Amino acid sequence: MKTTAKHLYQHYDSSEHDFLDKVQDMLQYVERSYSIYVTDFIDPRQEAMIKELVAQTTLQCYSSQGIITDEYHRVIIAPDYYQLDVNDFEIVLLTIDYAKKFNKLTHSQIMGTLINQLGIRRTVFGDILVNGDEAQLFLEKSMVTYFETNVAKIAKVPVKLRQIPFERKIRHSEEGEDKVYLVSSLRLDKVIAAVHKLPRQTSQKLIEAQKVKVNYRLMTKTTEEISQADLISVRGYGRMRIMSHEGMTAKGKHRLVVKKIRQKKRTI
Repeated sequence: MKTTAKHLYQHYDSSEHDFLDKVQDMLQYVERSYSIYVTDFIDPRQEAMIKELVAQTTLQCYSSQGIITDEYHRVIIAPDYYQLDVNDFEIVLLTIDYAKKFNKLTHSQIMGTLINQLGIRRTVFGDILVNGDEAQLFLEKSMVTYFETNVAKIAKVPVKLRQIPFERKIRHSEEGEDKVYLVSSLRLDKVIAAVHKLPRQTSQKLIEAQKVKVNYRLMTKTTEEISQADLISVRGYGRMRIMSHEGMTAKGKHRLVVKKIRQKKRTI
């Protein structure tokens, strides 16, 4: 299995090689034990990598994305006999109760407390959902007791975590304003510079500092070209999606329609 992984390295960025090795170990475990393997919470890019490797075996995989979770999700890798049981994802939904009359928790406050203050690994919890004064998060089932016991404050606000049914989750839809941008080329650094009104040297430094992802994949080359429907994430600046390419101007510039995404949360 490891030999196969090394052969695949040429098709993936070097930053993804460690995850490739982990996936190979997962596949090996399922093949040897003939039982399922449930991943940590992963992003769509990592799921795509798992599917690519699983496709080369007799195994199968299932994702919680669209069934339970939205952006970050868990994947079941299973033998060919397996039939999906949603409970096997081992995901729970927690609501965050707090004094809403005097406080309003934000996504960044919740994330910062869990990772920076409590040292909780990002892979054990999934999407953090915020809608006004409501806040929820998806969590690996085995971590429920730890979270309920140890997460007593978020951003100095006393909180209590409580498990709720999936039917009460907050679902988000991405919304934003479409705007036309003129760029001299489809290079990643030039598109970022145009949309965020930055000097190109700044956009290049953001890419070189590994602060840019395209379709959840870390980008390290400033010359990478973007395509229609690409989702570009720039740490500290937010997300944008390339909606369409509307052709060239008389001066030879690309006319791109780009959506700068804002998230609107709504309850099912």
